[in-house]
Amino acid sequence: MARSFRKEIKEPDAFHRWADQLVKWYAAHSRTVLRATAGILIVAVAAVGYRLWTGHIDRQAALSLTTADIVSQDPLSPEVEQALRRTADNYPSTRSGVIARLRLAGLLKDRGDASGAEKEYRGLLELGALTDTDRELARRGLAGSLALQGKCGEAIPIWKDILAKGSLITSEDIYLSLGDCYETAQRPAEALKAYEELIQKHPGSPFITPDLRSRMKGLK
Repeated sequence: MARSFRKEIKEPDAFHRWADQLVKWYAAHSRTVLRATAGILIVAVAAVGYRLWTGHIDRQAALSLTTADIVSQDPLSPEVEQALRRTADNYPSTRSGVIARLRLAGLLKDRGDASGAEKEYRGLLELGALTDTDRELARRGLAGSLALQGKCGEAIPIWKDILAKGSLITSEDIYLSLGDCYETAQRPAEALKAYEELIQKHPGSPFITPDLRSRMKGLK
């Protein structure tokens, strides 16, 4: 028994043999292991740094956008416009930057600068950071800006495409806008059809006013 026990002590078990092989392998490949480890660490540090940096940018953008809400009581003032433009230009791909650009375009349209609004909406649609709702809002705004400039030939296809794909917001106002543009373009039959579709699909819509029904009678 003593001899057998001493023999087992002298002979390495499976773990020791594996550990010995691992040490030998590491000795032969230590440089490769160190380079790989360093590469992993660099990637990890870069990822953490990027998250911290983007978080900082997002906070700065949000703070910049907040300025537009407190700079003036007049939502159409030059001060508000400047604050929105600064946020949109400095942080274009952030959430706050996208919101600022949408608000800026809407401000210009409400102020009567349809051409300026069109430019902002087109610039926004070139960004890749838009949500589906952002994109629809920008397209709606673009169509409205085009219509205000008398470019109904460009606006109508945008509205019709939104309707065909299914609006993420509401389609009631689109039918009304289509009808207005068709009337402007001297296309009464198509205007009447747009209004009839509004009534058919949204019978309880607040857009269905006595004035609208009177216009429809005049189009028949």
